[in-house]
Amino acid sequence: MWRGLQTRNSTSVLSPVGYARTAMVQAMSQADDQWLYPRYIKAGHCYATHASNALNKWLKRDFGRLTAHSLRHTFRDRLRAVECPMDMIDQIGGWRSVGGVGARYGQGYRLEQKRMWLIRVSLSDDLA
Repeated sequence: MWRGLQTRNSTSVLSPVGYARTAMVQAMSQADDQWLYPRYIKAGHCYATHASNALNKWLKRDFGRLTAHSLRHTFRDRLRAVECPMDMIDQIGGWRSVGGVGARYGQGYRLEQKRMWLIRVSLSDDLA
């Protein structure tokens, strides 16, 4: 069994920039033909909890006891700090929109629009 999305609406397309792009390139270099993190796949089962535990252990040790969930809160705060519109924040972060049902109508924001806000909160000078 592999780990899928939590809900059908969890699908999102983003353009990684800065350190997120660097991390994605590194992860892809370690991937195999089928899995991004093959070390967490054993006998046809995805051990996503093991990956989450490893990330949380590293964060707590090196970043003042933060957790992976803290990253989501910090990301949202950084987007607010650059005055990103709330419905854009929700779409980028995969949160249920505060704007109600109407905010989910249509195609949503274009990739270029989302990328613009991601560049504004990027921690790296390399925004390729």
